[in-house]
Amino acid sequence: MLPLAAGMAVAPLTTNCLLGCAGVFLAATVLDAYAIKDGSGKLKVAGLWSLRAGWVLLTAMLAYQGLHAHTLPIGSTPELILTLGWGLTALTVFLDLTFDHRLPTWAIAALTTACLVTAAFLGLPLTTPDAAAKPMIILHVATAVLAYCVLGAQALNSVAYLLQHRALAGRRFGGIYAFLPALVPLERVGGQLLGAAVWMLGLSLVIGAVDWSADLSLVTLPKLAASSVAWLGALFVAVQRRRERLLGPAFARASLWLLLPALLALWLALPAARA
Repeated sequence: MLPLAAGMAVAPLTTNCLLGCAGVFLAATVLDAYAIKDGSGKLKVAGLWSLRAGWVLLTAMLAYQGLHAHTLPIGSTPELILTLGWGLTALTVFLDLTFDHRLPTWAIAALTTACLVTAAFLGLPLTTPDAAAKPMIILHVATAVLAYCVLGAQALNSVAYLLQHRALAGRRFGGIYAFLPALVPLERVGGQLLGAAVWMLGLSLVIGAVDWSADLSLVTLPKLAASSVAWLGALFVAVQRRRERLLGPAFARASLWLLLPALLALWLALPAARA
């Protein structure tokens, strides 16, 4: 069984595999989008299960991709993009099953579809085992990617909060607003997501700083600086919310601003940007 798995891992994932998985997430996007016009709720449930099925398929594909290299599939730009899409969907599934808090399925599915299509367009490289790969730098990248996924989920959560707040202020209760969660759980989960991002990004920065001090070529200084700005901003917002100085729409808007340095740090972390 193991030799068979190792032999299969020699061949990289094809474009058709990525596009097929993208089709599952696209189906989830369409089903959840049309659920607004469906009073039975069946389309919404179908979209949610399509999202979960797509996540399972993407998990298997990433495991397949990393099997031959014996490391996490984050060594190239397409792999990193796929991992981001996987992390965002995984976080959505986790929030749904653990806290019964659902981020907009159509938005998550559409973003993951875009990640898969982009990776298919760029093309996955033929992976080879990397004996020189350092576990600590892999852990640094993995925790950073997960932290950026959490910040992305918090940004979507903040958009949902602002939309719901605007709907209540204007007394608009139909259409898309009927599918948004209430304000109280949106803000509570937003605070939990931001706290998780602070801890994960802080851990990533500590590991990255240690690796950078030992070998300046492992982590670029601009990327480390952008990540530090994102972490300091997230820490400031979390502290202000803890002191009840930044609540409601102000907290949601601040969370959206945090996405800018995080996206910059993510772009600087891409292998194509470092080349």
